[in-house]
Amino acid sequence: MWEVEEWERIDALMRSGLPGAVYDVAADAQAQEWLAEWNEQVQAGRRARPRRPARPVPLEAPPDRVRVEVVVPGEAGRRLAALAAERGWSAERVLAVLAEHVQVDGDGLVHVLPVAVTPAPPGLEYQERPPASYQPVRPRFGREDYGDSYGGPALDW
Repeated sequence: MWEVEEWERIDALMRSGLPGAVYDVAADAQAQEWLAEWNEQVQAGRRARPRRPARPVPLEAPPDRVRVEVVVPGEAGRRLAALAAERGWSAERVLAVLAEHVQVDGDGLVHVLPVAVTPAPPGLEYQERPPASYQPVRPRFGREDYGDSYGGPALDW
């Protein structure tokens, strides 16, 4: 095993020096050579790694789409939420359907042609997801978990 060989090498190095000498890695030529090789390997690995951008690149919508966040207040919001819930879609999906049918006339007036919002097909219904939360897991050790039979950590070496 290389560990045994290394300890024997260090022992021989210490015996060749002054009595009571302390091992110093800076005075060990072989250790310095190995450290230089290791540092070179680390630097080569760092140079070979592809560079990542400093900041995450923001996701952009394709050129033919627009991403918006809308708050629909009051009665219009309640009607939109009721229609979406009744049909099994999200409110965002209902607004997307309406936006697909928007027309603008020569005076700049915006019109939405009549459009049917049909029920969602089975399996595609909108399901509100609960927010992702972090719940730390308590470590299972100590008297709280094992009662009075806990004798402390076992050291088997």
